[in-house]
Amino acid sequence: MRVRDYMTPNPIVLHKEDPISRAASLLLENRIDGLPVVDEAHKLIGLVTKSHVFRAMKNHLPEETPVGILMQTRLVTLYDDQQIYEDWDEELDAGRLPVIDRSGTLVGILTRTDILRAFEHQTRKTISQLDAILQSTYHGIVAVDLTGHVLSINQAAERLLGISQKNMIRTSITELVSDKTLLNLLLSLEKQHMVRLDYGGRKLLINHTPIVTDEGKKIGMASVMQDITELEVISQELTAMQKLNRELDTIIESSHDGIVVTDRNGVIRHFNQAFSRMTGLPAYEAIGCKEEELERRGIISQAVSRLVIEKKKRVSVIQHAANGSVLLSTGTPILDDETGEILQIVMNCRDLSQLNRVKAELEEAKQLSERYHSELEVLRAQQMEIEGIIAESEEMRNILQMCIRIAPVDTSILILGESGVGKGVLAKLIHQRSDRGRGPFISINCGAIPSNLLESELFGYASGAFTGAQQKGKPGLIELADGGTLFLDEIGDLPLDLQVKLLTVLQEKHVTRIGDVKERAVDFRLIAATNANLLERVQTGTFREDLYYRINVVPIEVPPLRKRREDLFPMIRYFLNKFNEKHHTNKRISYESLEVMQAYSWPGNVRELENIIERLVVTTVDPIIEVKHLPKLMLGANLASVAFPMEEKREVGMHSKMVLHAADQESEKERLLALYEKYRSTRKVAKVLGVHQSTVVRRLNKYGVQQKK
Repeated sequence: MRVRDYMTPNPIVLHKEDPISRAASLLLENRIDGLPVVDEAHKLIGLVTKSHVFRAMKNHLPEETPVGILMQTRLVTLYDDQQIYEDWDEELDAGRLPVIDRSGTLVGILTRTDILRAFEHQTRKTISQLDAILQSTYHGIVAVDLTGHVLSINQAAERLLGISQKNMIRTSITELVSDKTLLNLLLSLEKQHMVRLDYGGRKLLINHTPIVTDEGKKIGMASVMQDITELEVISQELTAMQKLNRELDTIIESSHDGIVVTDRNGVIRHFNQAFSRMTGLPAYEAIGCKEEELERRGIISQAVSRLVIEKKKRVSVIQHAANGSVLLSTGTPILDDETGEILQIVMNCRDLSQLNRVKAELEEAKQLSERYHSELEVLRAQQMEIEGIIAESEEMRNILQMCIRIAPVDTSILILGESGVGKGVLAKLIHQRSDRGRGPFISINCGAIPSNLLESELFGYASGAFTGAQQKGKPGLIELADGGTLFLDEIGDLPLDLQVKLLTVLQEKHVTRIGDVKERAVDFRLIAATNANLLERVQTGTFREDLYYRINVVPIEVPPLRKRREDLFPMIRYFLNKFNEKHHTNKRISYESLEVMQAYSWPGNVRELENIIERLVVTTVDPIIEVKHLPKLMLGANLASVAFPMEEKREVGMHSKMVLHAADQESEKERLLALYEKYRSTRKVAKVLGVHQSTVVRRLNKYGVQQKK
């Protein structure tokens, strides 16, 4: 659609010598707004409009004035061979547009009416093409306006809906469709995607979309319908086939033997991971490759498929792979029932070298077992290296080994011992070494919370359970311990009514919040601890017997610090290093101070020791902590024979603590030599005396005693 097809050819023209009176007459007679001005060669050189004539009259120019003086020389023109819609919005502002050819010769005039006629012609042509496309499409298309009247409907939609009327445009869709479900969909103002619908014995897939103008205004709805009746059947068959293929792939991949499938020419089409593992051959390198090619490359020693093709029967051979594997491979042909020709070849490969590897692995495992046995003590020592736990004494080593041994066993544990011996540290150790180590570790001291608050802390409460409760309720610590460990310290202080509820939770594995009727399943491990004699409390009726036996499945009794003197010096070193690092100091402790600490009874156990060491680190000005810096209560103890506060009634028959003054050193030396001669070991002597081994060694060196190696 070019300009020449719609322009007015051979237009009325002026020459630049023509007077303005002629221009005025032509404009009035022809009722036009402008006239082109050409030269002798009919080349366009200007344009005279009514405005030019009116301006000349206003300025009282003579009628003989040539139009060449008035004409407009900056012109908007069109070429006769250009498309009518190119830049049409710009040219449409003028009422008449001169049309020239590529040489500049005026050939016509294109008016606003001509342009609109061209657009109308193009629009009708486009609508006709769209309608042809709409009618020829396989999918049914129905468009209705907001009142439900049909705007457009194609033949496919008529066929799917069973409509046979000749003219349905502007007909209400309610007169054409009786099915309410389909009718509601066609009249919906909301977009609906992939709607499945049974209609007239057919299965339809419908996409429904509102028709919206560029300004965002809805003017109707359009629905595209697809008949998927046959596709549904095909889809079901395809799904069944895919399921069968997945099952076959799973069976093939689960085989420990290698499985390879080739076509009739020996080209590999599929093989499982077992074959890839045996040969070291990745799928991308083998799929689509002939087995003979693998033989030529030295990956396998011979091609089984070639032998099967030649003999047309099952063949078994020994194959040697490049990675050292030895395979027993059996190729089986799959034949066409009618022609007897080979369709595919299935090969089964068994790794004969696996037995040798298993034998070698067993031998290696035996050697490793012997080496591991020799390293067992080292591994046990590494297990003991847990922050805050010192286990030099035999009693504590046995306790730690017990904790590590029972940690994976999901049973209740009762830790007994005085306050400050480290019951909480052992509970954390058991939790970390258990299968619940990644779960929560919830700890609560039953004696530190008032009894009226302890129930809500343990069991939680529902919304509005009591005055002051949170509006949304709150889960209890038992719920928070789900999947982990619940540590109840000082369980002996638990009130009797809460003991009953706790026993119910332990037995039923359900917890009910205060003010709620809903039971919540919980799965946690209980570790309880106490410094009280629970058995005595059971006898006095302050602790339930059934709960006692429920939590006392595995009892662990932690001895006080005064009964495991071997741990004292290592603990002092540990806490001294810890607080030196924490407070950026470098304090040391004198031997005399260590001996005073050795003689002290430590009623507060490890907790007291830790607090005293930190106090000494932060308060002592001198770099070395001397006896004078120690707490007065510790100095108030009997300093005589600080090194040997021993009661040797059973061991050496003496009845009082050895007193060390300057005059008694000879007596101390004789006693020390007597013990050393008897036990032949500084460690045994230290154990008898209840002191650290280093103290015994230091005193022997002091007296010049040569130690036996």
